[in-house]
Amino acid sequence: MEVRTAILKLFSGNIALAIIEFAAVAGFTRAMGTAAIGSFFLFQAVIGMLNIPADLGVSKAVEKQLSAAAPMGEVLGTALVVKTLLVLPWLAGLVAFASYVEQYIGIPGVVPILVAGLVIRQVRELALRLLAGEFQVERNAAVKVFGKLTWVGTGAVFVVNGMGASGLVLGFVLGDLAAALGAMSRLDIRVGWPRPDRARALVGFGRYLFVGSVSGIVYEWIDVAILRLFVPVSLVGVYEIAWRVAAVALLLTNAIRTSLFPQISRWHDRDQFERIEDAFRTWVQLSLYATIPAFAGAVVLGPDLLTTIFGSAAAAGYPVLVVFMLEKILRSVQLVIGPALYAMDAPQLGYRGSVVAISVNVALNLALIPSFGIRGAAVATTLSAASAAVVSIYYVRQFVRIPLPRKRIVWSAIAATLMAGTVALVIRLFDPGWLRLGVGLGVGVLSYAGLLLANSGIRIQLRQAMGSFDWA
Repeated sequence: MEVRTAILKLFSGNIALAIIEFAAVAGFTRAMGTAAIGSFFLFQAVIGMLNIPADLGVSKAVEKQLSAAAPMGEVLGTALVVKTLLVLPWLAGLVAFASYVEQYIGIPGVVPILVAGLVIRQVRELALRLLAGEFQVERNAAVKVFGKLTWVGTGAVFVVNGMGASGLVLGFVLGDLAAALGAMSRLDIRVGWPRPDRARALVGFGRYLFVGSVSGIVYEWIDVAILRLFVPVSLVGVYEIAWRVAAVALLLTNAIRTSLFPQISRWHDRDQFERIEDAFRTWVQLSLYATIPAFAGAVVLGPDLLTTIFGSAAAAGYPVLVVFMLEKILRSVQLVIGPALYAMDAPQLGYRGSVVAISVNVALNLALIPSFGIRGAAVATTLSAASAAVVSIYYVRQFVRIPLPRKRIVWSAIAATLMAGTVALVIRLFDPGWLRLGVGLGVGVLSYAGLLLANSGIRIQLRQAMGSFDWA
């Protein structure tokens, strides 16, 4: 499938996921409060943090080997044995320290659900990587939507029946199970005998990917994990709500990243470096066209959005939201460029960049959170994203050029600034509420799109990217 087509399908799926998650988090927050939703986010954080050492990059290594035409049966059989050996110690640790884990998350009796959730998350991640490795990456979107709908539906039933946060995390685990089963149903699964040399190859490549995965999880969850040590669960909920809102700005970028990795791997194997450069030229710019206006929009509409959708308690997250939207601009560059190092068989360089990002993230979170709380965590995460982007660009440029027309990016920034000014004037005509928020969003989208498309070069670029540009 063409990269363009895969990206468009994933982007559409990501939009559906964002709508579902927005509605779900808003509904659950209003029904249970920021403390209960904070406990749910901490459950996700623990699953996310443990998922990395329980995998050690093996799932991503499976995708890499399958995309390079390795036999599925042998790769999958070996991967299952390796992953089973990796996950067992962490399951034992959860059981051994059950009381501490329950106190940290704030949900009594949560450890059995956590144990099941970790195992199911491992299966889900491996199944999704198998799809990507077989160049069916566009099907990930439908599978993830199915899993998210399962979480929302079952979670809502459990919450209505009085299970509270316990029902919400149980629904989350069932959603992961649904996604795993959905992915496996789309695969012609063949399990062969494990081989020691294949295991060494998976672990050898995966050890570099492990550090990259740690970087991603540290970026996504370490702030939440550390916050819980210094602030109440309710503020963790406010912080994570702002994070989820800001994450919408990366919907297109995440679709691009997921679709490009196997293609860059194939182009690298064929020495087609000009295609990699063309991909960077097109898709980094398009990512910035989405994240730059998102930052400007958050500045003027952030309070209305948080209060109207999530309730008055979420308004405390406005400064955090603005900082996160700035971070998304930096992150959009790194997410498109950084994974190319692994796709081009240079995991040792991606490893170095990940070490820098992890070190900056952990150090700054520990330094800033005790004094500045959720605002300090947001600043720490943003500075970490900046360091990751700089390091990724430095190393990728040792292989290929990263051509970026600066004038078009500046034009996008000017258009976003004018859009923000227009929205700020228009929303003064309305009282706070859904109408004001809807009008503000509508005016923002239309005014930015009009100003952006006034640039003839950008119009041509968008037409090529979304229409007849040949990426086969």
